[in-house]
Amino acid sequence: MPKSPPYQSNRQKLNQYYFLMMNHLTLFLLVLVSFLATPAAFAKEISAPKNIILFIGDGMGLSQITAGKIVNGELNLERFKTLGLLTTHSQDSLITDSAASGTAMATGHKTYNGAIAVSQNREPLKTVIEFAEEKQKSTGVVVTSSVTHATPASFIAHVESREKHADIAEQIANSGIDLLFGGGLGYFLPKSTAGSKREDEKDLIAVLGKRMKIVHSVEAFKNLGKVDAVAGFFATEHPAEANIRQPGLAELTRQAIEILATNSNGFFLMVEGSQIDWAGHDNKLNYMIAEIIDFDQAVGVGMDFAEKDAQTLVIVTADHETGGFAIHGGSIDEKKVSIGQFTWKKHTAAMVPLFAYGPGSSAFSGIGDNTDVGKKLIALINNDPLQHR
Repeated sequence: MPKSPPYQSNRQKLNQYYFLMMNHLTLFLLVLVSFLATPAAFAKEISAPKNIILFIGDGMGLSQITAGKIVNGELNLERFKTLGLLTTHSQDSLITDSAASGTAMATGHKTYNGAIAVSQNREPLKTVIEFAEEKQKSTGVVVTSSVTHATPASFIAHVESREKHADIAEQIANSGIDLLFGGGLGYFLPKSTAGSKREDEKDLIAVLGKRMKIVHSVEAFKNLGKVDAVAGFFATEHPAEANIRQPGLAELTRQAIEILATNSNGFFLMVEGSQIDWAGHDNKLNYMIAEIIDFDQAVGVGMDFAEKDAQTLVIVTADHETGGFAIHGGSIDEKKVSIGQFTWKKHTAAMVPLFAYGPGSSAFSGIGDNTDVGKKLIALINNDPLQHR
């Protein structure tokens, strides 16, 4: 049998060398992919923020935001680059209420409609504010409703029904919250005091006053001075509509951030544009647009702080959409929505938008559920690893 040409053995050696190099390259790539898939690889991108500001536009859907943009021309919401969508159903219904959705965002758990930070078995669910307090962070709630209303209550109290305002007020008074701005003064006053909405003689203003400054007027708010903790009540129950409301939500948010930011451990602040929802229930277009713009101005205050601070995560979302609102006519040039139609006077099952900015924001992109907000915020506060989307 004739011998192989001399070059064949060289080719075999080259082939062997080639396959060896490919095996080494494959192994290297597998190790690299494995490394990049670990949470540690994203530690720089998904780092824990020092501060968190959660804005909730109650009843705010995409069409509500669109109407606000048409009329205002430009929104602070346009400053966000990370966007997502959230499903909002509750544990017992396709259509959530503010209590169940607020609980989902405050605790990371589904519950039944009407529940305030309790499970379907009526057991307390730990909230993001309570986790923040364990980390020695300052905490605050700023709303355009009573502070005992469903959304703010879900972050501070634990009761089986959102209607138990007196019980919610008592839990708020005995909580560790550092800042409260909103309405609801009547629920903190003893029955014998003018304006009280209680059925007992408990003086919860006195309880709050032992650990924080109390203000009841716009003038007192504007002359607040340097304080570590404060409760500002600007209505017996709910503050006025945006066009006449004083102080405005942006002003309240600015003051809240200034006070809470003095804590070297950071802070958690929840700000709610409560009355967007009420405008949707009433099917009142101009009322709704005014509340959206007022809310967006408060978002701008949060973004201004976060952009300068570089250690603050800002999340803007909604608990649900209200009214089944759609825009059927108007003008960009005239900044006018001439025809806005509501299909309903209640909440809908539509997904709601989410906007995120700052450290940890990349974990909030894409389509998720409202419980994801609570789970991720709690994880960030506890400095636990987050899944990258």
